[in-house]
Amino acid sequence: MISTAWKLALISTLAWVPAVAQQQQPTPAAQAPAATSTPAPTAAPAAAPAPSPVKTENQDSFTVIGVSVKTSRDAEASGQGQIPQLWQDVFTNGTLDSIPNKVGDGLVVVYSDYTPAGEYNYTLGVKVSSADKVPDGMVKRVIPAGKYAVVQSEMGAPQDVIPAMWERIGKMTPQEMGGERAYQVDFETYPAVTDFSNMQSTAHLGLK
Repeated sequence: MISTAWKLALISTLAWVPAVAQQQQPTPAAQAPAATSTPAPTAAPAAAPAPSPVKTENQDSFTVIGVSVKTSRDAEASGQGQIPQLWQDVFTNGTLDSIPNKVGDGLVVVYSDYTPAGEYNYTLGVKVSSADKVPDGMVKRVIPAGKYAVVQSEMGAPQDVIPAMWERIGKMTPQEMGGERAYQVDFETYPAVTDFSNMQSTAHLGLK
């Protein structure tokens, strides 16, 4: 059973489409110090942590059961998408609690059925050992066996680190990723965590 902590924290951290950064106004130049003043030492800026290296792995097939919406890249980027509402509905109603044969306590998001227009199916669910019984209103998604690029987010608040992870993915070349994306099935994994101000997600991108 998914904990109350999961429900409350994830509902409040659904703004995963990267927001447009506000341009900061330039600050006025500081007045020059008097000739007799000793300039205050300036601390060197802290170096940003290096992102985790991209790995490739051969993934075995597994099955996910969950709830799904058909959406598009443009709809989600505009703020009029369905993904935040899907998360809120799922955790408000405890939808995933009724899924039988769960494997582990984490969540899986499956991206599938991509179209050239940028549409795709987004499925929020859990990994299962058997899909013999799919609850009403839910779907079964099969993660195909094959080669996947594995990209891990930084540790931090989901609304910060998850959009940053996908922005990083969007800038990667096939050489950096270990191959060309197949755009058939991709998935994200979310481990069961308790500190939602410092969590991590992992994207698995199907390769040709």
